[in-house]
Amino acid sequence: MAKLFAGGRIRTLRRGAELTQTEMARRLDISTSYLNQLENDQRPLTVTVLMNLARSFDVDPTFFSEDADARTVAALHEALPRVPAEQLSDLAARYPHIAEELTDQLHTPNQDPGAYALVRDYFYETRNYIHSLDTAGEQLAADLGSMQLRVGRLADRLERDAGVTVNFRGDVTGPARHFDRATRALTLRTGLRHTQLCFQMALQYALIVHDEHLGELAAELPTEESREIARLGLAQYFAAAVTLPYTEFLQRAEETRYDVEKIAYHFSASFESTSHRLSSLQRPGARGVPFFFVRTDRAGNISKRQSATGFHFSRSSATCPLWVIHRAFETPARVTRQVASMPDGRSYLWVARYVAAPARGFGKPRKEFAVALGCDLDQAHRLVYSDGLELTAEAATPIGPGCTACPRRHCPQRAFPEAGKTVVVDLETGSEERYLTRD
Repeated sequence: MAKLFAGGRIRTLRRGAELTQTEMARRLDISTSYLNQLENDQRPLTVTVLMNLARSFDVDPTFFSEDADARTVAALHEALPRVPAEQLSDLAARYPHIAEELTDQLHTPNQDPGAYALVRDYFYETRNYIHSLDTAGEQLAADLGSMQLRVGRLADRLERDAGVTVNFRGDVTGPARHFDRATRALTLRTGLRHTQLCFQMALQYALIVHDEHLGELAAELPTEESREIARLGLAQYFAAAVTLPYTEFLQRAEETRYDVEKIAYHFSASFESTSHRLSSLQRPGARGVPFFFVRTDRAGNISKRQSATGFHFSRSSATCPLWVIHRAFETPARVTRQVASMPDGRSYLWVARYVAAPARGFGKPRKEFAVALGCDLDQAHRLVYSDGLELTAEAATPIGPGCTACPRRHCPQRAFPEAGKTVVVDLETGSEERYLTRD
């Protein structure tokens, strides 16, 4: 087993808790000198200290692993392609805050990173789990009772707690939810499924009843625009916690070995919303498989990404064409699987499926996406989708974070040369490789 040095992560955790080395050492029941050696990577992290850290500071043990830095290292490599990977890894491990700040500055030196990007990173930093909203949503679901009763009872709670009346007869072509502040009337589109009705009402409930708390959670974001987007995202998170309550949902996921279609059927939910909820099962003391969730269109644009752990998506280049999520459009009626490895040697199990919104009339385009769930290969045995697959790095399909950030020199699908490399043109040889490069 490789030695684990996590000095930067331990130091970050201590400073975030506003503790001195002496105070943290006392909490962990170790000497101050030993903690100092750990923080300066002079001693490896032992299993005993790792578990004490996780228990005392309520963090997942993977917080201290090298995988936690994968996203940062990939972003640094994309921005600084000429710097050796081992040096970037060392920077991310020893000085995680500096590495993350440097990444942001290098990618957006003279411009606002964008409100949606700020909110995406906000949810990433929470590991896609907001404890206060999750437990509040689950408590409301428990108060409402069984799934069959939730819609009617939630309408009553909206009227009682927020003075809002609910109209279930909205225009069939109108918005799913419209709230009129003047009349305090919530109108829901005709034709929504039971779970969709519950979700939209719970979302409106959060925006009114939990408005102050949503504002507190979003307050750390730097712009008014990003805070408003975050408030909506947090309200949606609460709504998912009401329609798919954590404990019941996790139990069903474990019972079915994370069979998304079985879970979706049980809760009368869509494949996409079920997959999205699976990526948020990181409650302390009751964690599910740490998933990455992705949604992309046919052009490879990622419109949603959530992660309970660290997967390295490219910030600027397109997604890898060898990634299974692109094959989902070719097999719309079934789940597609893939064991894949990244250039840094980390391997994953991915499952993907095509999803589409109902057609809104002849000749009108409809929403079409592919959604995917991924997990580290050492978690793959917990999923029904691993059955019959060879779960080894040797059997994995080599994929990358996007052509300009990918170091694989012999990839048959390469569309652009790797950034920071010099393209070599050989006039005497007809090579099948489009781009030959050197450092």
